[in-house]
Amino acid sequence: MGVTSLGDAFRAVMRRHGWSGAALARRLDVSQPWVSMVLAGKRDPGMAKSAGLLRTVGWTLELVPAEEDPVKRRRFLASAASVALIPSATSTSPYRDAAYVRLLADRLAHTEEQIGGAPLVREALRHLARITPAVHSTDTALQSAASGLARRAALILHDTRDRDRAARTASLAVTLAERAGDVHGQAHGYATLSLIRNYEGPRSRAAEYVRRGLTLPDLDDGTRAELLVRFARSLAGVPGQERAVRRALEGAQSLTDGLNPLDGAEVMANSGIALVDCGLHTLGAADLQTAISSVETQSPLLVGLYRARLTKSAIQAQDVGLMVDGMDALTTVAPLLTSRRMDIHIRHILTDTAPWGAIREVRDAREQLRKVTG
Repeated sequence: MGVTSLGDAFRAVMRRHGWSGAALARRLDVSQPWVSMVLAGKRDPGMAKSAGLLRTVGWTLELVPAEEDPVKRRRFLASAASVALIPSATSTSPYRDAAYVRLLADRLAHTEEQIGGAPLVREALRHLARITPAVHSTDTALQSAASGLARRAALILHDTRDRDRAARTASLAVTLAERAGDVHGQAHGYATLSLIRNYEGPRSRAAEYVRRGLTLPDLDDGTRAELLVRFARSLAGVPGQERAVRRALEGAQSLTDGLNPLDGAEVMANSGIALVDCGLHTLGAADLQTAISSVETQSPLLVGLYRARLTKSAIQAQDVGLMVDGMDALTTVAPLLTSRRMDIHIRHILTDTAPWGAIREVRDAREQLRKVTG
């Protein structure tokens, strides 16, 4: 919740606990008139004393950067202002607070978008252990928030290629959403399971998760678009499925007009990957480039993953110029990331460009990419 003064913080505490100004004054061991003056903005005791007073009633101040770009930081800034006020663990477990759990999920999402998932695994698993008991809760808001955090943890585990544990965590996200009656949470969970299972086992299994999601009622355009591109990805590369892939992608892209840039970029990137998997390199490259343009100032991880896919498409199409451009671009973004997925992409690119190693531009680009990625 956003606060800009100690008075705002007092009001937040009073609302949360149902306290009057007099009750708050008793707990802080200060006079009621002094609390009234703080609420009115007539007293400012300074940061140190403010923090100490709030600790007295089991709350803490957490400073976070002010929002520069409402799209770039939309998830992380669930707290919405330059000072976020959250319950401290000294009063009650913050993991029982749906708003707090959502904030944790938003923080994980934002951090992964910037640096990749590998550094976040231990943190994600720690949070996951604390929210798993929500399965048995009667608080549906908490279950819905816990579902979102579990899904984010599953994506982080997927980034490290810990697929079995990622799939179990995504299944937990679905279960929590079912208990909460949260159809959008269920749909996102099924989309995540499809993503994970698309890399192992029969692709029909990945497609089946999407079908379950698409049968859910009242899905918004963004959720439906996410499911449709996942469906296309599960069918791409399967002989005889090109028409079904194109139909699913057309349906997904028709729903992107109202999406924010990051979600729209995810649809376009997955569309591009599906088209490339169908052997339609020119069309796929165009969609991937559109996705990159949408996120190039917002998420280094997505830029890196999408550029890696674009470079792989150039290799498959045997387009030497685009290979070189792709490797040059990856040389810039790859050192910013700690992502198992990126490591695998880079290894594949270096291996698959070896046949063109006699071409000076390719040789130089490969050497630079190898140098910066170790």
